[in-house]
Amino acid sequence: MADPTVSLYKNITLNDVQLAAAYYPILIELAKHKHCLTYGKLVDQAKEMHPDLEYVQNAIAVSAGRKLDVVRIFTSERDMPDVSSLIINKGQGECGSGFTDYFDPEAARTEVYAYDWSEVSTEFDVYIEAAEKNAIPKKLRKRPEALSLMSSYYKNNKANYPASIKDLREEILILLMEGFTEREAFDQVE
Repeated sequence: MADPTVSLYKNITLNDVQLAAAYYPILIELAKHKHCLTYGKLVDQAKEMHPDLEYVQNAIAVSAGRKLDVVRIFTSERDMPDVSSLIINKGQGECGSGFTDYFDPEAARTEVYAYDWSEVSTEFDVYIEAAEKNAIPKKLRKRPEALSLMSSYYKNNKANYPASIKDLREEILILLMEGFTEREAFDQVE
């Protein structure tokens, strides 16, 4: 089992932190009502709640796990149950492998449902402020550069990925434009 106060990812980006702040209140509401939500629905709800925030409007479900990791660290540091366990994959009906490889989602949800969320604030501005300062800024790319990187990387690493990876082309491009390395982008959507 992984240390719940340490990120499962190599680095936490500014985008990860900003979107975690948008997702956190949604997660607290889910916890209060003992509900789960898919990654896609989480992103959709955040977009509805924050129509003027470009980074929220550009969010995609494929990379939501990174953002939920920030929330998991926040709740773990405060001895609160892991509300990120309430977000599940639409197809499998369970948390993504970034969670299930390290944690027991059913046990986590049992703790979440048993916890008294009535006094928990849906704001964690102070934490976000500190996390934003520590976040590693990524070099944003324009679409043509991202397209070139994706094409070149795929040609050199085609054997490492299933043929169906081509169906996730747009998601890979978005991750590359957000500044992820080619390998990070491909591995996140796989």
